Order: sequence, then structure tokens, then C-alpha cells
Amino acid sequence: MNPWLYYGDKLHLPTWFTLLMVGMALATGVLRREAQKLGMEPRVALDMVMFALPATLIGARLFHVLFEEPAYYAQHPLDALSPSAGWVFYGGLAGGALATYSYARNRGLDAWTLADIYSPAIAFGLVFGRLGCLGGGCCYGRPASWPFGWEVPWSVVYFEHGQLPEAMLAVPLHPTPLYEAAFCLTLFVVLSRISERRRFTGQIVLTLFASYGILRAGVELFRADVERGLWAGVSTSQVIGLVTAAFALWLWRRRACTPSCSTLGIPPSIPME
Repeated sequence: MNPWLYYGDKLHLPTWFTLLMVGMALATGVLRREAQKLGMEPRVALDMVMFALPATLIGARLFHVLFEEPAYYAQHPLDALSPSAGWVFYGGLAGGALATYSYARNRGLDAWTLADIYSPAIAFGLVFGRLGCLGGGCCYGRPASWPFGWEVPWSVVYFEHGQLPEAMLAVPLHPTPLYEAAFCLTLFVVLSRISERRRFTGQIVLTLFASYGILRAGVELFRADVERGLWAGVSTSQVIGLVTAAFALWLWRRRACTPSCSTLGIPPSIPME
């Protein structure tokens, strides 16, 4: 674990935040490509970033405060305003989704088309965010052992405290952020391919929601940071992930069977290149 990519006298680059910013910057290129592919002027999609980003950050922080450590923040309410730690992907996704819907409605755009354009960029950006988690030591996994005590060959070992408890130091652990990063990279490729042969509006974003929800529920089985909230062995993210996946699959069925949703023409209100 190395929570700092660079720690100089005048410049400090935290691993997680730096990789997150790199991922967001590179995802901008993905966003531009997807907008062109689906017939929307890239400027419209890029303008949306400035509108959705604050809502995404607020949602990610708010979910951490409300669902992961509510007792702590009830006693220390001002700490909820600190950006130093505690961000939840599902909260950011919810905040970004609400901002996208509001922006599309105000501009007379198709919200499903906007969501489809953003989905591959979200998956791509998550790859770097999870690599940042791996370097920063958060989202750490359980002790990495197969049955009969065999050690998982791709395990990761941390020698600095960071966010790990004392008992986890120098113990081979499942690299859960790496598992998720690898899946998100695969999901990015799949979503990019789907955008080339989309059958109905919303197909790409619903694929993202369903796939990521199932993935997250599975990855949670290997995580050990129990302070995120567990009930009878089930974490908050597992519940949200499975509910999200089920709802996305239900919407998929409805939209795929609705003739109006299969019309892929871009509404006249969306500027074209």
C-alpha cells in the first residue's frame, strides 16, 4: 500500500484522488467518442459534466454519511463536510442520475440517450478509481486463502496501517479493488460494443446498472472492511447492488418490448454534428 503517489515538500499527490482525476480526464475522451457514435454533438455531453459532477460528489459523500457511519456523524456533524474520506459509488451514481434527468428535461433532451452516452465512460473511470483504492489501502479484502489453507497466488499484502486494522497487516488479502477494476475494464469494452448495435434507448445504461449491481454483490463477499455496514452478513452495497440489478433487468424487459423505445433516432432538440 502506498497512499501517496508523491509526497514532496510542497506537493502531495494522494494515490486514490490522483488516479480518480486521471480516470475522469481519460473518461472525457470516451464520452466524446460515445456522443459522436450515438449522433449527439460532443459539446452537449461535455457540458453536462459540469452540471453532473457536483451532484455526483455530493451524492457519494451523503451516502457514506447516512449509510456507513451515521452514528459517528450524528456526534460530529461538521465532519460530514470534510472531503478527506468516505465516498460511496452508489451515492455518486444516484446523484449523477438525478442531475442527468434534470439537465435533460430542462434542455429538452432524451435522458436515456444521455445516460447511454455516459455509461461506458463511467465504467472506464471506475477502473482508475478502484486502482486508487488498491494503492490507498481502502476497500481491502478478506484473508486470501483457498480451502485447506492454500494461499491465493494473486493476494496482496499491506505493511502500512492506512485504513487497515492491525490484525490485517502482513496478511495476504484478496485484492478486491483489483477484482472490480478488472471487471469494470471488461464492462467498458462490452458497453462500447453494445453502443455500436444498440436496439433501444437505455440499453447501455441498463446493462451497466444490472452488470455492476451483480458484480458488486459478488465482490462484497471477499471484502473485510465491515465498518461499511453489515446485517446478518449482508452489506449495504450488496443489498443496493442486487436491488439495482433487479430493477435494471425489469426496466430492460419493459423498454426492449416497447416499440417507441426501439426508435433510435435522436430527437430534433439534440444538436447534431
